[in-house]
Amino acid sequence: MNKSALLQDYRAFTLLELLAVIAIIGILAALLLPVLSRSKAAAQGTQCTGNHRQLVLAWTLYSDDYNDRLCSLTNWVVSDMSYSDDATNTSLLADPQHSMFAGFGITAPALYKCPVDKSSFVRSVSMNNRLNPNCELWLAGGGARYEVYMRKEQISVTSQIYVITDERSDTINDTALVVDMSNTGNADGIGPSDPYWIIDYPAGYHSGSGRFSFADGHVEAHRWEEATTLVPLGQAHAAHTSASDRDTRWLQDHCTKYK
Repeated sequence: MNKSALLQDYRAFTLLELLAVIAIIGILAALLLPVLSRSKAAAQGTQCTGNHRQLVLAWTLYSDDYNDRLCSLTNWVVSDMSYSDDATNTSLLADPQHSMFAGFGITAPALYKCPVDKSSFVRSVSMNNRLNPNCELWLAGGGARYEVYMRKEQISVTSQIYVITDERSDTINDTALVVDMSNTGNADGIGPSDPYWIIDYPAGYHSGSGRFSFADGHVEAHRWEEATTLVPLGQAHAAHTSASDRDTRWLQDHCTKYK
């Protein structure tokens, strides 16, 4: 066989053939990327749910060990995101002398943070501010008509009262997600009620939904419906929303019950 015949047998791709291959690869990528994105989101949601299950188990174990008394709202975890020394210090989360939950199996700092939260903070979770608080802030006025839980036996319907949820990185500071039941917009509950008043913003890291662990130990996702809850990061601030705010009403309904 001569050289010319060999060259004919081993022809390179033509420009049109290369373009066709590139187009096919592009189509396949366009089809696969949404699937991979959904798979990643599902895996992150599963991880977040698992974190919450472990956290609420530690909360339950504490109550079992201390004769039904609930752990302190301010000491269950030590990390105030307003302080730079706390905001990035994972060692505080794993030390039982600083964080109560560390003494009940929660020693992995990653359990305190939603995998979708891209902030530099070590923690995204906050506790229901009606669970054994050590101050009266945001509990007075019209809010005083609602339960403040000091013992687990006080929670009559444990499947309806949440314990822990993820809070947005632009409002998280102390260890509590504050829900004001008085709707006055005043820490002392002074002034006329003007539903609905939102202070701390729950996170919607999972396609507009957040994870909640409840006093009976179950964890569920709740999807937010109001634009006022899902404002872009950096734009959340304490404010009256509207008399038809479904999200703040849901938080109030699952934060505490009327006495």
